[in-house]
Amino acid sequence: MGCAPHEACPAVTTAAAPHAQANDRRVYRFDFGLSTSDGTGAAPTTSSFTLSMQEGDVGEVHVGKNVALPAPSAAGPTAPSTASGPRQDVGLKVGARFRAVGDEPLLDVSLEMSTFDPPSTIRKVVAKGDVLASAGKPVLVTSLEDDHKRYQLTVTATRVR
Repeated sequence: MGCAPHEACPAVTTAAAPHAQANDRRVYRFDFGLSTSDGTGAAPTTSSFTLSMQEGDVGEVHVGKNVALPAPSAAGPTAPSTASGPRQDVGLKVGARFRAVGDEPLLDVSLEMSTFDPPSTIRKVVAKGDVLASAGKPVLVTSLEDDHKRYQLTVTATRVR
């Protein structure tokens, strides 16, 4: 049912309108690869993971360990604590969200890596940025070097819907 040119059209308030908009959002699969090299000339190690997201939604991956921290004492640092002592999550956390720019996804990525270096040091690296991910082509998200270790995060986008 339409409106005549000289009549005002009522606003659409049906429950189907938001659902239709949600179904029009694009869906992509993002294949990530984290390459790590230690500067010794050995072949880099690679970790990979996949996030499938609908446009505008947030995806996250957490990989790591929960490690025991040394218990503080009056005499200084001690051996790692028992299960009842302090603990810390360390590892990799990647969060992402995308929106379409033309026919390509613009991916907003946050990367957080942390390690526990006994007896009491926690190292942490955080990177945030945007990358235009052409479908089917790997693209570099971030590259960094810390303490003679090099990290590269890449992503390849595949449109699902």
